[in-house]
Amino acid sequence: MSAWAAGTVGAGFRSSIARGALAGAIALAVLAIDVGELAAQDTGLSKSELVRVVVSPDPAAQKLETVRERCLSFEPTDGDWRDLRNLGASEELIAAAQQCAREAQAVTVALNASRATVRAGDTTMVTVDLARAGSAISGQALVLSGSDGTRFSRTTNASGRAFISLPAGERIGSTRYTVSVAGVELQGPTRITVTTVADVAALATVDPPTLALRAGESAPEIRVSVEDRFGNPVDGAELSLVAGTGAGAPVLATMATEADGTAALQVVGDPPSDAATWEIRDGETVLASLPVQIEPADVAVPAAGVVAAGEAPEAIDDVAVAAGLASLEAGDAVAAEQSFREALGVSPRRADAQKGLAESMLAQGRADEAVTWFEFATRQSPGDADAWDGLGRAYSEAGRRDDAAAAFARAQEIDPSREELATEIEDLGRPPGYVTGVLWGGSTSGNSESGGIRRAAFDVSVSPAVSLWGGWDRSLAPRSPELVRGPDEWDAWYGGGSLSYGSGHRLSTAVEFGQRTQQFSPIDESTTLSQNVYRLTQTVRFAEDRRATELRFGGYLGRWFDTDDWIIFTRLKTPVGRDLGLVASASYGQTIGTNWVETGRHSDKDGRVYAGVAWENDKGLLVQPLVGVGSVSSDYSDDLSGTLVDLLLEGAVPISRGVGIHGYVRHQRPPGSEAYTTFALGLGFKFGWAGG
Repeated sequence: MSAWAAGTVGAGFRSSIARGALAGAIALAVLAIDVGELAAQDTGLSKSELVRVVVSPDPAAQKLETVRERCLSFEPTDGDWRDLRNLGASEELIAAAQQCAREAQAVTVALNASRATVRAGDTTMVTVDLARAGSAISGQALVLSGSDGTRFSRTTNASGRAFISLPAGERIGSTRYTVSVAGVELQGPTRITVTTVADVAALATVDPPTLALRAGESAPEIRVSVEDRFGNPVDGAELSLVAGTGAGAPVLATMATEADGTAALQVVGDPPSDAATWEIRDGETVLASLPVQIEPADVAVPAAGVVAAGEAPEAIDDVAVAAGLASLEAGDAVAAEQSFREALGVSPRRADAQKGLAESMLAQGRADEAVTWFEFATRQSPGDADAWDGLGRAYSEAGRRDDAAAAFARAQEIDPSREELATEIEDLGRPPGYVTGVLWGGSTSGNSESGGIRRAAFDVSVSPAVSLWGGWDRSLAPRSPELVRGPDEWDAWYGGGSLSYGSGHRLSTAVEFGQRTQQFSPIDESTTLSQNVYRLTQTVRFAEDRRATELRFGGYLGRWFDTDDWIIFTRLKTPVGRDLGLVASASYGQTIGTNWVETGRHSDKDGRVYAGVAWENDKGLLVQPLVGVGSVSSDYSDDLSGTLVDLLLEGAVPISRGVGIHGYVRHQRPPGSEAYTTFALGLGFKFGWAGG
């Protein structure tokens, strides 16, 4: 044997002896440790604790049970496994420890649901949580892959959660999505199935398209096919056949659509003879119009849906379209809408009638409905520049600036002579801006000095990301109901700004500064207390849609000369329908400057919760009732401690574009004081530039 080989063997032998000696030393050091004591602990076994288990004199079954119950808090190396074998660990114990090590390093995944149902054209929010050994994994890239080939990449936040907004698409059906992390085998449910169902009913085809009857003759069965704005059949639409066009028109028949979007409406009894048009409605939405002619019993009429001799097959809808265009030119958008609906009752796919109906809705300020019908027209006639131009105007009126610019660009691409659209596109590309303001007046019961101006506020948006505001408030505080307790009045001046950021500006941070003052009669009628106030608010919107669930949280600090006021708060608003949302908030804090000035300054602990609903449509009509309950603990007197009840109602009614009336009512019953009621009315305005 060569000297080199001998040295190598000798070194290996010495290494083995050293390793065995080390293992023996460890064994001698821990022989006295009771495995039962280790098994009683809750945390995973550390490396030294695992060695104690292996070398202890306890039965092999007890050692195995300890390893299986506690598992490991570390990931052993190959050298660790060799050391454990040298210490006498059985293969069964090694296998149990290896299984625990794999489980300790496994990444578990959790989805907010295994199935989701969403309307066509809408989105659904999927949350994915990743964890290892019960601890969240932050900063981990993951992919959500769809069976339709779509892929969404996200990174988990500090809580180990990733938010993914999935677009439903335009067609009904199901898509299966699977979560994956590169190079990692996930444990737990990794799949979610998103089922796209039809959007709300938007269009109906009627058979027969017209109806001619004799007086006293029964109407035939009327077949109706209902589609959403994407052409999907709508299941379960509650249809009504109404004789007339007004709000009080009599209902002749009702029926829900089948899975294929069809329904058969049968009129029972004699239909009224004074209505020239019947309507197919889904709730308050008119889906189609059915021209009706009822002649006296002795006059012959053609069979239902049969065109009279010599009449062109499209004469009825031609006449209706011409009448609609004439009404639009005369400025009568309501009459134009009726005419175009009559034309669509005969030819539901007629693009010029769809465009005319959209124009009549746009003239009535119904931008969202106009968008639907212009979209119909662009699908019927993709090369129609007028349809794309109208769609751009409707998008712009609805506040969808990016969509408006894209529609105008398509119109100009089809018809390059529309040079004026270049200015529209350039204007839409600039950051929008607007100014809003409101001036409130009102009074509080039990306070003779409370009548008059109660609040003046303004808000300036200089870009989608930056907003500035300021104002003066006398104890209305509609933005911060937790600041008011009792009927006495504070004068508050404030100003602030916010910065929006993130995808779709879903995150926003706001800072506000101000000052509150109050007469302090126990010292002197002319004495006032002043307090500098600061507020920090963080807003998180869980999708890019402005109607998405929104969470706000933050804190309020009021600096006195000695001890400070402070309040922490959180507010949540989540949609439960197209126009309806749930509103909830909670707050807790300490106030030194109490509203009951006669009692002097003392510390009050105040915790409250508010809950209610907010109904707000696209036109700006708002109704928002809230109910608040709180608990007050006063250091001054038990009489000022107890339960607080706070009822609030806020509303807004648009008068014209940019002008509206605001209303505010508050009834509060604080502990230690008489209940009071505050009434206020405000006049609001808004004007914008660059499309804002």
